[in-house]
Amino acid sequence: MLIALLAVLGVNLLVLVVLLVAMIGRRRWLARQPGVFRGSARVVEGRARGLRRRWRAGYGRRVRDVFVWTPAPLLLRTALLPLDAVSAARPLAPKEVRHPHGLASAATLTTADALLEVAVRGQDESLAYAPPDADAFGARAHHRRLS
Repeated sequence: MLIALLAVLGVNLLVLVVLLVAMIGRRRWLARQPGVFRGSARVVEGRARGLRRRWRAGYGRRVRDVFVWTPAPLLLRTALLPLDAVSAARPLAPKEVRHPHGLASAATLTTADALLEVAVRGQDESLAYAPPDADAFGARAHHRRLS
């Protein structure tokens, strides 16, 4: 039904297929980056470019003192936020964050211009809240063993 409507409107279906394949490929590429986690993020106070006041699902990771956030569903933009401090994780209320499901805790990240909250699953807390162990080029320590 949707395909027929788009065909009547004159949308080239090949363009839609290419866009869908690009989105799926980007999601897979992001999920395979070192130190990446899936969660939700929001701005609590101030302004942060690329983030909003409502919880928004996406993929995040920390590279040294920079928080890298890629909001879903299109995964086209990436917000780079230099961090000043990270607070201890707190448990989430049962329906505080709706999507993605299974989020267990949230921590407050402090930047120069804003306070952010990032919610992650229990198994990803060490990726989101602990400082990463990176060398001078940002490569994780376990990747250096391969060469």
